[in-house]
Amino acid sequence: MFITLFLGVMLCAVLQLEHYRAASLYLEDALAASNLASAVVDVQEYGISHNILIARPEEAYGTYRWAVRNNLNLNDAWEGQAGSLVQGPVRIVRYIVYNVGDGGVAVYHFDETGQMTHWQETPGNVTAPNGIPVETTSVYSEITFEVESFFGVTVTAHKGNLADISR
Repeated sequence: MFITLFLGVMLCAVLQLEHYRAASLYLEDALAASNLASAVVDVQEYGISHNILIARPEEAYGTYRWAVRNNLNLNDAWEGQAGSLVQGPVRIVRYIVYNVGDGGVAVYHFDETGQMTHWQETPGNVTAPNGIPVETTSVYSEITFEVESFFGVTVTAHKGNLADISR
């Protein structure tokens, strides 16, 4: 009887871990796709200087929001559909565009409210919030959402992704 109970608990634990792993992989793919969708390069700038830059970070942020909503199949309230891996509201914690050019790194940071702040950094001194050094024009984003377990316990998940754009 004890072995049967122990195996039942172990099976539940393994299933729960697989559920969290699947949610993590699903979200990582959706974030990478959304980051790349928003990374629209300024073709004129590339033709003139061969610098890969995102010309309009505000438009890139709008495209990112649209892509996240569609990639995660969210409703108008930014909540996951019933039965999907993503439950509850999805929040964009931060969205950052790193434009790496000849003169330095221009950083455009959008917070949870969508407010943008802009500053310049020197090349080689810029690191994304996930610890990866920024060497080429890149887009970083972080979101949080709720994942519900089999027993009704809800856990807040937090995921970030850096997509770099290189030649």
